[in-house]
Amino acid sequence: MNIKVVHHVRILHNCIYKDDQKLFESATLPFPQFSESAYRHFQLAYPKFHKMDDLSKLGWLAADILLNNSELDISKSPFKRGIILSNKNSSLDTDARYFNMVKAGIASPAVFVYSLPNIVIGEICIRHGIKGENTFFIADQYNIPAQVDYINNLFETGVIESAIGGWVELMNDQYDAFLYYAVKGNSGSHFYPHTAETIEKLYQQK
Repeated sequence: MNIKVVHHVRILHNCIYKDDQKLFESATLPFPQFSESAYRHFQLAYPKFHKMDDLSKLGWLAADILLNNSELDISKSPFKRGIILSNKNSSLDTDARYFNMVKAGIASPAVFVYSLPNIVIGEICIRHGIKGENTFFIADQYNIPAQVDYINNLFETGVIESAIGGWVELMNDQYDAFLYYAVKGNSGSHFYPHTAETIEKLYQQK
């Protein structure tokens, strides 16, 4: 089956890249300030962004830049669009924040709601109308072969016709997001075969 990677995005070290082009760079800032700066730079308009936890902000920013809110193939059913992500620390950054709030006698539902890693997928799905297969895996490192095999199987069995794959990790202000968009056939401006070798190469570029 002809499955192609048509775009990829990396957010790392206060920089944002899309398809190997640096789109944004800021001074060294903690992630909350960096994410707000990037949000303003790209002139995004999504008020709920400011209520998200940092992990969700990271994944949401990467997905919005990846798809540019217009490059999602609207001819495909939303139930045929999938998203498969992974990271190392789950939602531990937010979990720790919530735990400290509880110890201080403050139990905030607004923080508690983000104490699951798949919430970042939910935020991306709401933004881009993705209603198909969605899964979040936890692993010590980005297991690219396993993720690629999983996504390819979804394509081959007809479960999906497009997919976002990647790694979204944030812990103690250390962050790394790598997302890519894969579709069947040749569409988009950048074409790479959807193989473990391709994804490994794209991920290691920055």
